[in-house]
Amino acid sequence: MMEWNDHKSLFLEFGSLFLALISGAFFSFFLRKKVSIKLKKLQRILTDSTFVFFLGIFLCEILFLPVLTFTFQIDPSLNRMALFILGVLICARLVRIFSKSIGGYLFTHLLGWTAFIFYFLGLLHPIVMSLQKITFKLGATTFTLLGILKACSTTALLIWLALIITRYFEKRLKKQTHLQPSLRLLFSKALKTLLIAFSLYIGLTLLGVDLSAFSIFAGAIGVGIAFGLQNILSNFFSGFIILMDRSIKPGDVISLNNGEIYGVVNRLHARYVSVRTREGKEHLIPNQEIISHKLENWSFTDPFIRMEIPFRVSFDSDLELVQKLLVDIAKVTDRVMNNPAPYIRFRSMVDNAVELKLRVWVRDPENGTSGIQSDIILEAWKAFKAHGIRVPYPPREIFSRLMDSEKEVFEPIQN
Repeated sequence: MMEWNDHKSLFLEFGSLFLALISGAFFSFFLRKKVSIKLKKLQRILTDSTFVFFLGIFLCEILFLPVLTFTFQIDPSLNRMALFILGVLICARLVRIFSKSIGGYLFTHLLGWTAFIFYFLGLLHPIVMSLQKITFKLGATTFTLLGILKACSTTALLIWLALIITRYFEKRLKKQTHLQPSLRLLFSKALKTLLIAFSLYIGLTLLGVDLSAFSIFAGAIGVGIAFGLQNILSNFFSGFIILMDRSIKPGDVISLNNGEIYGVVNRLHARYVSVRTREGKEHLIPNQEIISHKLENWSFTDPFIRMEIPFRVSFDSDLELVQKLLVDIAKVTDRVMNNPAPYIRFRSMVDNAVELKLRVWVRDPENGTSGIQSDIILEAWKAFKAHGIRVPYPPREIFSRLMDSEKEVFEPIQN
């Protein structure tokens, strides 16, 4: 017959499991409601009810485990088994949430349940000890197969978490409209680099690699990399300079090589800047060229630009009428700003015409300016034609000279 202590142990273990189930269900319901209200489903992991349910039970079991061990002086083997099963289910659910491949989900289940069967049959510890005995020696450092597996799995998990954290912060930074796009990109790239470097550092530390040994070769490797990757490193650091000084940012309208390249900055990359032109071409310009060559940023301070359209009218034209017609046409032209308002500047008086310029401000130069100029010129031609305003032609003087033989022919006719 079972003694009272055995009944007490089973009662406490099953009671703790029941409380963990109730707590997990409550935790899942409560957290899901909070996430849907406050975080607005920014994290898919916290909106998955199944994952939150398993996680709640897992956390409760971790809390109950020391209580059963130290307070009631019992061996919670059932709780440890439950923790193992919950760990398998949580890992499988994570893979299911973040991976669209059903193969990865099934592989996680297969690996986890295989490990649980080995644990249940008492075979997991001998396997671990066997992996510990398999060693590899590299110089003065000895590696075990178990250590390599632990380091690789931990590094992979940390890099995966680093990518998830980086994507989450990128989404949050996109909503920080008070920050420049270049600063948002700089923060996300720096965070990603630091997290991945930290993951690799942890992996190498778990592997037992003495990182101080790399300092011996650091100088030689640095010199070799500097010569071999000179242009790449130059573009890479130029990219960081562009991000820090904020000379250009995604969405800016820029002009390079005296106007040969004119377009909108699409994206800033580690090695190059992507500029998309009005023709649909995408120029990939190395960061070093952006730094070292003259660049015109049409929207550095603000996105507005002023454009000038030249006109010529004859001397007998009503200049006040010309001024009124052109300003009225500009005001109703699409994409032309009314504040500052369009205005006319008379430039000069030449031999047969008065030269003037219509100046207008455009709010979106990234969409081009040739279309605006075309629309204004077309409407100006219609208005000039309707009001009898002439556009002068350049004067031409025609001289006629007849040869002596031709004069002899034409003189009798004239007489």
